[in-house]
Amino acid sequence: MSSHGSSAPRFRRPAPLFASVADSIPGDPDPATSSDLAHDSARALLDGVFHSADPEVVQRVLTLAADDGLTDLAALWSGAPATSLPGALWRLYVLHTWSQLNGEDMVRRYRAGSRTVPGLRYLSGFAEPPDVEQVHRTMDQILRGAFTGDLGLALRRAGAVATIVAHGTAHLADEDDEAHRTRQAERLLSTGEDLTAAGRHAEAGTLD
Repeated sequence: MSSHGSSAPRFRRPAPLFASVADSIPGDPDPATSSDLAHDSARALLDGVFHSADPEVVQRVLTLAADDGLTDLAALWSGAPATSLPGALWRLYVLHTWSQLNGEDMVRRYRAGSRTVPGLRYLSGFAEPPDVEQVHRTMDQILRGAFTGDLGLALRRAGAVATIVAHGTAHLADEDDEAHRTRQAERLLSTGEDLTAAGRHAEAGTLD
């Protein structure tokens, strides 16, 4: 995925993974049909990876997330409701991307937040205390799990991470730019709540 131990090739603006995904993405989506396109492309990507027996396909999705190869899809998913499949995958994609680009910052916020909401630490799956490499590995595992294992659990784990980091961000507001940190904490908490709710919908079979 990133430079931390993966030997998989890195792709920039690659060909789509599956024809069904490619067919769902026109050059400039009509707003009237963008919702259907978001849902169809999210389901096509998720199903395509989940039913693939080739581990290289899974690794390629992770590599795409690291190299902005999912940018077009993420843009299509960004307007979807939080408790829909494309909306949940967009939030997971954004959280994963931030963790890869700002690992040290996430570690600092996570460590501060884990003291406030210790009950979520076990669900997040981070070592205590995590380092940057642990953050990268765990977020990779969560993203991988969303496509190959238990989507509901993966989303709830991501929700736990976002919630812990939100509390840590609020705690650090006293040390940094308070207004800016407070806004960040609110956004992260909202993301955590959205991912947790989406995870519950996925477990109930109602995440579409």
